[in-house]
Amino acid sequence: MKNQIRPPVKIDARGCRIKSPKIAAFRWRLNVPTSITGTKKERKFFKSESEAKDYARSLLAVRGSAGADLTARLKERGMSVADAIEYALLHAPSKGSSTVALACKAFIDSRRSDNCKERYIATLKSQLDLFEADFGSRAVDGISREDLEKFVARLTAKDGETPAAPKTRINFIITLTALFNFAITEGWRGENPATKLRRPALDEVSIAILSPEEVTRLLEIASRPEHREVFPALLIQLFAGPRRSELPHITWDSINDCYLRLDRTKVRRKRAVELSSTLLAWLAPFRSQGSGRVFAPANIDFDVRDTRKLEDAYTQRLDLISSAASVVLPKNVLRHTAITFRHALTGNLNETALWAGNSPGIIEQHYRGAATKADAIKFYEVNPKEGGSVQSEAG
Repeated sequence: MKNQIRPPVKIDARGCRIKSPKIAAFRWRLNVPTSITGTKKERKFFKSESEAKDYARSLLAVRGSAGADLTARLKERGMSVADAIEYALLHAPSKGSSTVALACKAFIDSRRSDNCKERYIATLKSQLDLFEADFGSRAVDGISREDLEKFVARLTAKDGETPAAPKTRINFIITLTALFNFAITEGWRGENPATKLRRPALDEVSIAILSPEEVTRLLEIASRPEHREVFPALLIQLFAGPRRSELPHITWDSINDCYLRLDRTKVRRKRAVELSSTLLAWLAPFRSQGSGRVFAPANIDFDVRDTRKLEDAYTQRLDLISSAASVVLPKNVLRHTAITFRHALTGNLNETALWAGNSPGIIEQHYRGAATKADAIKFYEVNPKEGGSVQSEAG
């Protein structure tokens, strides 16, 4: 049947035609001839007879309006009329489009309504503000993969000149992928242009830890009266390993003679951190302060949803101590030191992972073997009293 499509037929689960009118169809098969596709004969399958007939009518309508010229141009690209329709259905919005600016706002609002953390919301907004500055007035369904590739390539570091680090570009790609997935859900476009973006490879990053000798120098300076405000928080991170974002939430009444209770964590899973006798000895002079927060500088208000100001204040105070002690403190070095020596002393991979709030794989990859048991013993022997030592174990 040249330029015609035969009616759809019933088939069973094996793909065989069903001739009996009493047997229900598993699927409906539509045979589309070469005269319609412009390339080769195609078989299409549908859940219902009506879907198959609607599809056939749309092919015939497009065939009639497209003309030989458009059909030939599709053929040059290796596409049939049916391919073109499916491509259009995949890429076209189902509910009309939206501008990038409105989509970004709606996406952030949806994250808030899903109870995402304020820190994540703030990061999301800072990234999408940059994206909106370039594309805010354009339609969401008009953004191509090439547009996104150029945007990611233009990203810079904070100085505005140095190209953005690979990790930064990956984070932006993750955000853009989430944004366009949201746009698809809202019916503003049919496919995600960010899913095919090339992600740069990341170099393996080695953790840094402090030696027992550096710990001794650091604590000697940190124990001075002028650092009393931050000293307990430093001790807790050095010997119990909470994340920097977890520190502002720690109160004195969450510390007992065995454990530190972390009820607000990065991964939203509460955990109890077993405390060493070394840490308890260091904290003993401070534990009479009641139930207030361990780190509570007077000039900074505590916001349970966003503790970045407190975290920055903590880092600034550590910088003063490290400078006076001539000890370099790379990012997260106190937590890394705590986890490394904990595992070096106990040798227990799973227990250390539970203690640190990580997976065993992370402990294996970054911490196992980074220090010796002898160094761990020295670490836990650092004494809060001058001239002596505290013999202790990790728990």
